[in-house]
Amino acid sequence: MASVSNHCVARFSDVDPKKLSLSSSPTTFARQSVHFSSHKYKELSSLSMNGCQIDDPRAPIGTIETKTFPMAPTPGLAADRLNSAIFDLRSNPSQLESGIIRLEVPIQQHIEALDWLRSQNNPLLPHTYFSGRESYVVPGFENGNNSSVAHQEKLVSVAGFGSAVSFRHLNSFSMNDWHSIKRFLSKTSPLIRAYGGMRFDARANISPEWKDFGSFYFMVPQVELDEFEGCSMIAATVAWDNRLSTTYEQAVAALEATMWQLSPVLKLNNDATPAVLLDQTHVPNQISWDLAVNEALNLIRSNDSALHKVVLARSSRVLANTEIDPLLWLEYLQAEAKNSYQFCLQPPEAPAFIGNTPERLFSRDGLLVSSDALAATRARESFDRGMYAGPVGWFGGAGSEFAVGIRSALVGKDTGAILYAGTGIVEGSKSAMEWKELELKTSQFTKLMKREDPVMATSGDH
Repeated sequence: MASVSNHCVARFSDVDPKKLSLSSSPTTFARQSVHFSSHKYKELSSLSMNGCQIDDPRAPIGTIETKTFPMAPTPGLAADRLNSAIFDLRSNPSQLESGIIRLEVPIQQHIEALDWLRSQNNPLLPHTYFSGRESYVVPGFENGNNSSVAHQEKLVSVAGFGSAVSFRHLNSFSMNDWHSIKRFLSKTSPLIRAYGGMRFDARANISPEWKDFGSFYFMVPQVELDEFEGCSMIAATVAWDNRLSTTYEQAVAALEATMWQLSPVLKLNNDATPAVLLDQTHVPNQISWDLAVNEALNLIRSNDSALHKVVLARSSRVLANTEIDPLLWLEYLQAEAKNSYQFCLQPPEAPAFIGNTPERLFSRDGLLVSSDALAATRARESFDRGMYAGPVGWFGGAGSEFAVGIRSALVGKDTGAILYAGTGIVEGSKSAMEWKELELKTSQFTKLMKREDPVMATSGDH
């Protein structure tokens, strides 16, 4: 145990994985007993500055740094090195008024980021997860021994727990908001990223289930697990800005509080009790859907219309017999989906927005920008789409990548979830067949509740 000035840093030690029956993880780690005030933890862990509140979003911050330490053979040793580095941050405080520092320790073992995130179940802190359609080469990433891991291993996915700095607003995402995020990013620190998403229609009223997301929500994780093709890495990030009423000392203390809450044991999917579907309510219902399809067809057929396709969507509120684990859903879907994005975005004490989408909105690698061809669309439904069909992904100093948030669900903290699906109406479309298409697309979630393999839809939706 390490304890100084009423603060505490978590200590981990490697244990025999056979005793814990973690079949998909060769090594796990256990935390030694320490003392920490729960009241103090709640006070510290809830501390996360909103970068959008800065008066001058173009003002640079004092420093943007990444410190990479030697590769550790096990997660336990990696955590020890990370804790030691955090202790050094507190012992040698920065004199700058603002900054962001990332500490990272590569691990020789391959740890799946989704398994790691499922173990971090504290609802007071935000969670995020992003896995691209293909692995990503991280420019300039080194393993701490002066040899580039990026030449050997590609980044598969990232799981984040806690927020070093967040960006949220009720108004539409603006250029000032982009600059508020950009000031914390740098090409020299490519893995400092802001993960999040934006509403499909920022002008629409925000329904209660989406209120915690605002018009947009992004966060730089406090602690994250980066999964590479043949290894992994644990990292911690501290961000502060006196102009945002978050001092260096407060930010380091908040990071320590989050580190203390990390779960020492990986949670696997065979640990969970499957939820059973009890009830399902659609908006619109099938009668209203038939009317909407006919209206769309009339628009397409009108003489003065340039429309060739109208995309309609449906929300389905499901009720289960027990709490739904959104990350478990994502884990099952990931096993079935190839060439798709998986994502999870969950603000503090809020529902989790998850998705399994094949559609890329755009990606940027340096000066190279790529985009898939997508049809323009606007909401025509009687429900709040929230971030469904909106951009979901990450901003980084060396690149960015965003997917289209389709084939998605908003999973509540109780026993419910809202499933979203859409289909394109063209000349010749039949209302009943399009309804069946919606059922097929939402079945990737509903069949999980029945403990069946998910059926993946094959056609595009928005």
